[in-house]
Formats: sequence, C-alpha cells, structure tokens
Amino acid sequence: MLARVAAAVALMATASYGAAVALVPGGGGAGTSSAPAARDVAFSTTATCDMTTVGALSARHPEVRQFVVMQTSTFTDTTGTVEVAVRSDDGGWHCQRGPQAARFGRAGTRPLTDRRSGDDTTPAGVFPLGLVTAWDGQTFSIFGNQPDPGVLAPYRSVRYEDCWGAVKNTARYQHLVSMPGCTGPDEWLRKIGDVYAHAAVIGANLDPISGDAPGETPYAAAIFLHRHGYSSSGAPLATSGCVSLAMADLVDTVRLLDPRLHPHFAIGPTSWLRDSA
Repeated sequence: MLARVAAAVALMATASYGAAVALVPGGGGAGTSSAPAARDVAFSTTATCDMTTVGALSARHPEVRQFVVMQTSTFTDTTGTVEVAVRSDDGGWHCQRGPQAARFGRAGTRPLTDRRSGDDTTPAGVFPLGLVTAWDGQTFSIFGNQPDPGVLAPYRSVRYEDCWGAVKNTARYQHLVSMPGCTGPDEWLRKIGDVYAHAAVIGANLDPISGDAPGETPYAAAIFLHRHGYSSSGAPLATSGCVSLAMADLVDTVRLLDPRLHPHFAIGPTSWLRDSA
C-alpha cells in the first residue's frame, strides 16, 4: 500500500498541467480551453492523444474517466498503438500517454461476440480493467512475475501455483486456479516469464464469464496488456489475442491505471471505435 501511495504522489509531483481539452458530448470534436485545467488528475502537456476518438467513446461511455485506447487501422492489422487519456473534474480530457507502438492478435481484432477462444484475434470493444479473484482469495487487476512497479490498482505477484484456465467449457475457464505446471491452452503464469513481467487484466468476457460451463460460448480467456514477445531477430511478435508493449511503455502505462477513474480499454480499428464501440 505504501508503494502505491508513493507512486501516486510521485506521479502527481512530476506531471505537468496545462490547458484542458474540452470535448462536446456527442460531438467527437476537441478544442483548447483558455482556462487553466483542474489539477485533480496528472497528465502530460507534451503528449498528443487522438481526442476525436476519445470524445466519441466518452459520449457513449460517460461513466469512464480514463480510456486506454488500443487502436489499429483495420480489423486485420496486427500492429497499432496504445495511448491513455483522462478526464478531469471540470470535464476536460487530457493526454497522459501519447501513441505507443503495440502488437495485437496475429489474426487481427474482432468484436468480442464474434470471436472464439483460440482464434488468435484480440477482442474488439470497450472493456473495464478487470478485477479477478484468485484461487487463494486475493483480488487483483494487474499481476506479474516481477515485483509491483508501483501501480495504483491491486497487484498480484505470481505464485508458483497460478494457472489461468483456458480450456473451453470447463469450470476453470477464465479463472485463476491452483494448477502448477498446467499446459496449453491453460497458461502457467510462472512459465511465461518476463512476457508477463507485468500484465493488466482486460475485462473481456469477465463478469459474467461465458464458457466456464458446458454449452456456453467461449468468447475469450486470458486477455491482457503485457510485454512484447520477441523473435530471434529481436522483432516484437503478434500475440495470441492480447495487446503488448515494449517493457518501458508497459510499466509507464500500467502505473497510470487508476481504479478511481473507472478505466476502460477501447480496442479496435479507429473508425469502428469512433462509430460503434
């Protein structure tokens, strides 16, 4: 807890504050206010986010004060960007992290209800930061094989026993269970190593879960924001359905996720996010 408080204080102390970006509800547009921004949230005055997309998302999801926008150009693209925007108490939206190069599913992105576990697409849609209860009763939103980097959301240091269930239509599907040494499609988190140095749970097919009982549609399991995997030549690889970033970008991003701001991940092609998500 002390580490999280310190992280929040440090973030607020080092952030710059500037003019608010005023978004007109339903308009999807952006402008610059002449009034100083309210200083209830930390943001950057140099980073630039896609405020047109943020404005469109905000009009349809007014309860959200922090968007992690994960966008591609088309549904078939495996590369794109991740950025973070936050809304202050005065209603202005601000950029916390500008576009960061990201990898998506090796088969692109697909709306959640159109995809199935194992199809190598990243679920498209707007999803909350997940809150998961582990087999030992701990609740968490971010986990990792490395120590907590100072996040604001509940963090779980991976245990030897931790297995994320991904076998369709079984009771462990989309649950963190005690099954050390589990094998695919289940994920033994310890074995995945530094690709899961830190991972934020994207709440796709959570609360409720579909697919953890016979006959249910298995839409998605184990969908995270995590570190890139790399080829032998050092190139970042597409994922099996998650979104990945370089390590430094990942750490900076997960440290911004603030449960008080009702953070949501908005995933998919830019035009679809603006018009439909």
